[in-house]
Amino acid sequence: MNRMDKLTLLKSLKLFSRVPQEQLLQLEEFLKPLTLADGEAVFHEGSVGDSLYFIAEGRVRIAKLLPREGAPSEAPLYKDLSILAPGDCFGEMALIESVTRSADALASGPTVLLRLGREDLDRWLAANPALALGFFAQLVQVISGRLRRSSDELALLFDLSQVLLEPFTIARDLLGRVLDRITPHMDGAWAAGAYAYNEFNDELELAATHDDFASVPEASKKAAAEGRTGWLDDQTYVVSFPGPRHALGCFLFRRAAPLSEEERTELDRALTTTARLISTAIENISFRTEEGFRSRLNKVKTTEF
Repeated sequence: MNRMDKLTLLKSLKLFSRVPQEQLLQLEEFLKPLTLADGEAVFHEGSVGDSLYFIAEGRVRIAKLLPREGAPSEAPLYKDLSILAPGDCFGEMALIESVTRSADALASGPTVLLRLGREDLDRWLAANPALALGFFAQLVQVISGRLRRSSDELALLFDLSQVLLEPFTIARDLLGRVLDRITPHMDGAWAAGAYAYNEFNDELELAATHDDFASVPEASKKAAAEGRTGWLDDQTYVVSFPGPRHALGCFLFRRAAPLSEEERTELDRALTTTARLISTAIENISFRTEEGFRSRLNKVKTTEF
């Protein structure tokens, strides 16, 4: 990565939005490139942090390692806390104080980072003392934004948990209720539809809608029914509920206005988390239904004999 590429990246960051180009050129000299392969760790939870990282290419997962039973050779199990994209920065707490990292940072695909060490930052600010206050004010805003997004996700998960505790007997009813609970947590005006798996025709069928779902392009609806997942464009997203043999259902969302890459990344992470919970709830409905059938069948057999 050459000097102009580094400068372009710095200019795109909120953290340096008030820094003149002359001072950014000085800062660029302190940035050290770091190339990572898919799955390679930037740092691990518990390690002492001393650097801030900027993403130039690729993505980075901020994740917690979860305990799991089984053989030591099994792949680690992680809970993603955030998925960061080019233009994002992370590890900023290390610039404020010497604290241990609270989670792992892992490359998601081939990734290129720029690392800024605390000592190098101190030297840059010592040479430009007038910038120090503005820099740390912007740093606090970055941290506050992260905390706000975490709080929003916790509120979403709480509302979702209240629905999942209800005794549903039909998956399409569950999906309709969940759809009504999720959409108020999403910024902007959204149309949405819930699709449930029909085992009799082996297809995903529309089970519930929210707002003006008729306005969603037919091509998007077809993609959802065919099992597509992820962003179809910068306004349309499909989140699937995976099952052991086939998708158990999905949600199709379309916002009236396009989303930025940062907004798409955050929404993708939040909805992927909820999808795992919804899949478990649908599987529990299927299990209770099968148990009910077996119980009635056993009663019939007992009566006959």
